[in-house]
Amino acid sequence: MADLAYYFSMFPTLTTSFIQVQVRATERLGLNCVLIANRRPELGGYHPHDQDLLQRAFYLTPVVPWHYLEVNIRAALKDRVRYLNALRLAFEMKDAFPRQRLRNMAHLAGAAVLANHLTVHGIRHIHIHFAYGAAEVAIFLEALAGIPYSLSIHGSDVLLENTLIEEKLRRARFIVSNCDFHIRNLRRRYPSLDNQKFYVVRGGLDLHSGHWSEFAPLEPDLPLRILHVGRLEPVKAQDVLIQACARLHDQGRDFQCRIVGDGPLKTPLQTLIDKFDLRDRVSLLGAKFEDEVSRLYEWAQLVVLSSRSEGTPMVVIEAMAKGRPVVVPNITALPEMVADGQTGYLFAPGDAGDLANKLAALMDEPDSLVRMGLAGRRRAEEQFNLDGNAEKLFSIFCRELPWVLRKTPEPSS
Repeated sequence: MADLAYYFSMFPTLTTSFIQVQVRATERLGLNCVLIANRRPELGGYHPHDQDLLQRAFYLTPVVPWHYLEVNIRAALKDRVRYLNALRLAFEMKDAFPRQRLRNMAHLAGAAVLANHLTVHGIRHIHIHFAYGAAEVAIFLEALAGIPYSLSIHGSDVLLENTLIEEKLRRARFIVSNCDFHIRNLRRRYPSLDNQKFYVVRGGLDLHSGHWSEFAPLEPDLPLRILHVGRLEPVKAQDVLIQACARLHDQGRDFQCRIVGDGPLKTPLQTLIDKFDLRDRVSLLGAKFEDEVSRLYEWAQLVVLSSRSEGTPMVVIEAMAKGRPVVVPNITALPEMVADGQTGYLFAPGDAGDLANKLAALMDEPDSLVRMGLAGRRRAEEQFNLDGNAEKLFSIFCRELPWVLRKTPEPSS
């Protein structure tokens, strides 16, 4: 019998590799889990080494209409009161999202199918990563089958517009946040969460093996080598970095900047690079796999994040693991991650001039790159170590779910 089910809107994916490694880490600690997702990724949308996770997962889509109808009829006949209460909830629970009641009905139908699958495995609890569609299905799953859920929140799900977000957070048995900022922000926005049980478990990397176990020494020579990793979309604000590079270029500074990622802004960003005559200084490299990104971190002398909004980006953790200083905007949880003046710099969000000044300061004191990089590696080992943070999550499951028993000795404090 499984201890719990991990439930995702889509799984596994390239952009959530940190979740895949956390799942594997908690399983190594002894957690027996079932994997469930609403949708499977398209071919090429996940890393080949996660093929085993894809094969293990149970998917609610593609929908087979007659099967869904049959399962829901059986659920209604089995417990008419429960099904009618869930149906009433689907009509009463609404948000500003268009056609919310239709979404609710679809999620109710999916919850009945999911309840069937969980019953076979004896699942008594599900844990959801990201408070999106999976959390909406979970509301109806609890109404139909009495199976409660908990949440891990990550950033975009609680910072950007998200349908029924207060309802999903309020109904969770407990919530795991990857930073303190989200907890403060949510309690300020939603008084109904005053009594909600929150835990903090930060993201982490495997610092003892693979790409992140070692880092190449940083050489403080010129030209300054700048790296940015992130999708080419408005929220990532690569235009701010390009404008900062234009200012450095106008000052006669020597640098190279590489931007990793793909997305809808590829053409506009290339146009901006051409406008500032930066073709020899700034390059758009497209999307890269983890091993390629790891080598680019070693090429870089520092990593820049220019976003307008962020949660707790893995890019920052990866850069620190590689012993590279990080320059990031002073927003959301980033001041928790980056110690200003010690492991990197914070700059005023959206301010290309301030970003250029921070980069120029590092050029003027190149030895500070080495000092900040080493401090960043120490910070990664102390706060963003996969094994330690997976242990924290597993301990929360043991505390909150009495049937989850530790199968490995608890580490000594």
